[in-house]
Amino acid sequence: MECRIPGRLGRIDDVISMASSLGYEIVGVVSQRRRAPNASFCIGGGKMEELKKLVGERAAESVIFANDLSGPQVFKISRELGGGVKVIDRNMLILELFKERAMTKEAQLQIQLARLRYTFSWGREFLRLDGILGEQVGWSGPGDYPFKEYERAARRRISRLERALEAIERRKDALRARRRELGFPTAVLAGYTQSGKTTFFNRVARESKSVGIGPFTTLSTFARRVEHRGEGGKGSEFILVDSIGFIEDMHPIILDAFHSTLGEISSADLILLFLDASEDLQTLRRKALYSDEILTRIGVRSPIVVCANKADLLSERGLKRALASIEESLPGREIIPLSAKFGSNVDNLLTRVASLLSTAEEMAV
Repeated sequence: MECRIPGRLGRIDDVISMASSLGYEIVGVVSQRRRAPNASFCIGGGKMEELKKLVGERAAESVIFANDLSGPQVFKISRELGGGVKVIDRNMLILELFKERAMTKEAQLQIQLARLRYTFSWGREFLRLDGILGEQVGWSGPGDYPFKEYERAARRRISRLERALEAIERRKDALRARRRELGFPTAVLAGYTQSGKTTFFNRVARESKSVGIGPFTTLSTFARRVEHRGEGGKGSEFILVDSIGFIEDMHPIILDAFHSTLGEISSADLILLFLDASEDLQTLRRKALYSDEILTRIGVRSPIVVCANKADLLSERGLKRALASIEESLPGREIIPLSAKFGSNVDNLLTRVASLLSTAEEMAV
């Protein structure tokens, strides 16, 4: 379900991709164009009735909105649909996908923290609505006392999670400092989700991390030492880090929860910004600009090389158009086309990485 607002990019395709990756069976897609979201249901009352009828006809168990919903909207829609139908907004779907993909303790803690922060304000509204529309609850009328208990418990959990993540971040800072002491510069893979970062990481680091399972294959950073011999047999060694993929309009609360993971990007000596060059030019430009915005937001100051990946899917003319679009979106940035899947131009990229890291080391001395 999507409420389309003028001037805002539609997210239904992203939501369908994520839901399918999680195993949801899509039994229908509904959309409505409005000047502004409805305060109660996001969509209008008439469209709500249409959605309710469709849910009943197709025995749907969940309704996923491609929009961000407030706590009151989630609960009002749930009550309107009835029958225990689960209502999920785009951010909750992202968090559900994160939970499915989380393979490390750090990622699991980050997801728990993001979910608690995102739903924190929902507690009072849930209890208030339950009191007004259902039975009165609590000692002080509709939901006041239960919410205070909920709020205290939630704050305690948030504090515990923050402390645990701070401890992990301190260990990572110590590890990064140790790498520098040993003379191993770091190159980090960054970019939009599903741009091919993990495929490149597997090829270069000789790893076998899962790929092709949908958005957000990587949620925590993975670091491996890479040895590369360039022209003339000259060897170089550096640490290559695979990091979480970006996605547009991610809620700030979710983004902030991954501070320790994003910190690996901002502290790197070199950033390899991956883009899927095979996408249509409008999408390519949009994702290039958003990726650059994220790098700016987290304070990246190191050199950035743009990796125009999946060049194998393009004709010579198509690749030229893609490279021109990237250059227009990210003026002044070095751009290297490649195919991480088939390895074309990967050696040239690694030679360039070694050269840039060597220069960075010399400047640091």
